[in-house]
Amino acid sequence: MSSSLSDMLKAHNQKRTELKRQNEKTKKIAVQSTKDLTDALNDYVNEGVAEMLSKEKELEQHSRKLSTQISQYTNQTQQWLSLVDDFNASIKEMGDVRNWAEIMEQDMKAIMATLEFVHSGIPEDSIS
Repeated sequence: MSSSLSDMLKAHNQKRTELKRQNEKTKKIAVQSTKDLTDALNDYVNEGVAEMLSKEKELEQHSRKLSTQISQYTNQTQQWLSLVDDFNASIKEMGDVRNWAEIMEQDMKAIMATLEFVHSGIPEDSIS
């Protein structure tokens, strides 16, 4: 019976050693799988972050370009407004000149009428 007990103890120790070996192997596989999963998740997150940074740079470039264009359009609009103001002033001046010419015409007609009246009242014999 002692050999049988000894054999059972030996078998038990061998089984326990084999279980330890299996547990170590399973632990190594689990650790490696966890590391692989963590690396894959890091890669996935890093790709997303890299893509977001790239898009952010792209948006910043578009924003700067748009700001430059807005500035150019603002300057151009100011130039157009200045031209329109100048045009309006010219039109006003033309109206003023026209008004002045009409007044001058009326004055000249009045002077002509006065001269004709004065001239018609003087006999032609006395002019020379």
